[in-house]
Amino acid sequence: MKNFTKGLLVGVGVGLLMAPLSGQETRRLLAVRIREWRDSLPEDSRISQYADQIADYVAVTKENWRDYTQQAVSKAKDTGSTLGNKAMTRGQDMAQKARQTSADMAQKARQSGQDMAQRAKQTGQDMAQRARQSSRFSGSGSNGTSTRIITPETED
Repeated sequence: MKNFTKGLLVGVGVGLLMAPLSGQETRRLLAVRIREWRDSLPEDSRISQYADQIADYVAVTKENWRDYTQQAVSKAKDTGSTLGNKAMTRGQDMAQKARQTSADMAQKARQSGQDMAQRAKQTGQDMAQRARQSSRFSGSGSNGTSTRIITPETED
């Protein structure tokens, strides 16, 4: 008897796999046939009781899976929304930091340019002052003309 049952189940499985109907049509047809089979059983038979228990179990399992699926979808939507908001906030923060860094760098560049201009101006003034001092010590006379001392050459 056990081999017959196994063979029957294998035959049904192969028949379902090779069925020319679509999956939806096959499921509908199976549901109709199972209902017909259950209705043909006597109400007080043990098989009828098992069939009712299995039908109840399948209904509860189906409802549980539906709830789990809805919870998973809700959680995925919430997580996606949260991640999207975090990404937007991080992007705005990074843009603000980039703007601030750019402004800081521009300010430092302006300050460096002003410092260099001031140093160049000071260096130019220092060089002009040294040139003036150097020209004063080079032998200017009281009337602004240079004096040259000529010494006679002697023959030996």
